[in-house]
Amino acid sequence: MDIERTVQIYRCEDTVDGILSAIYEAGISGYGHDYIRIEPIRMDSPANLSLFAEYIDVETEQEKAEKVIRAVYEKISARAYTYLMYAAAADAPDRGDALYQFLVHGFSMGDRVCDAFSILSVKRVFELKRAVGNESHYSREFMRFKEVSREPRLMLATFEPTHRVLPMVMEHFRDRFPGEWFIIYDKHHLEAGFHTAEDELEIRLLTTEEAERLEALSEKEEDYVALWKTFFHAIAIEERKNEKLQRNHMPLHYRTYVTEFIE
Repeated sequence: MDIERTVQIYRCEDTVDGILSAIYEAGISGYGHDYIRIEPIRMDSPANLSLFAEYIDVETEQEKAEKVIRAVYEKISARAYTYLMYAAAADAPDRGDALYQFLVHGFSMGDRVCDAFSILSVKRVFELKRAVGNESHYSREFMRFKEVSREPRLMLATFEPTHRVLPMVMEHFRDRFPGEWFIIYDKHHLEAGFHTAEDELEIRLLTTEEAERLEALSEKEEDYVALWKTFFHAIAIEERKNEKLQRNHMPLHYRTYVTEFIE
């Protein structure tokens, strides 16, 4: 008779690289896949420790994360890589477990795993990918830049996404503004993307001081904001005003940093 194994829980940083590092460690452990859990450490949630589990703390290492990415791209498919990166960026405590099991199936099934929705982990990864993709799309559509410096010209945009969509948004505007200096500040996750006129790109977490400096920058150019709001209201046709339809096209969640809606 088989003896039930102790569950191994790999605790990791609540970031994309942190989760991928834990997936790497779990994958090379040789332990049974059904007895492995990936648990990102979330600062806003208390830890619920189990008496009947073995906890393994994993340090975030970019090299390990890159090995997982490379293996997925080469041994499963480019489509599975997209599923992985989008789902890993989701704000969902169960994404580590779902991604681990998704990859376990993927290494045996190949690209077909992306369509195997009868497998719960695949279905969950698809749901997370779709949620991140939708928010990335909305964020790009509703992003508003302000010129906060003229010499050199520097543009700044601020937003508060639920998911970590900053990398997708930065790549979009990198293609759109290749010769511009701009910063996109994710206030929710305290990280920012920096793009130079030489097409150099960096995304990183901010210190408290750096975040405060960006907050101060975002308060500049009040004349520009007033001008834009005047234009927005001037072109509006009062008789055709339809706030319900407007909310459908631009949900309230995305209006916080949209210039024409700032009070």
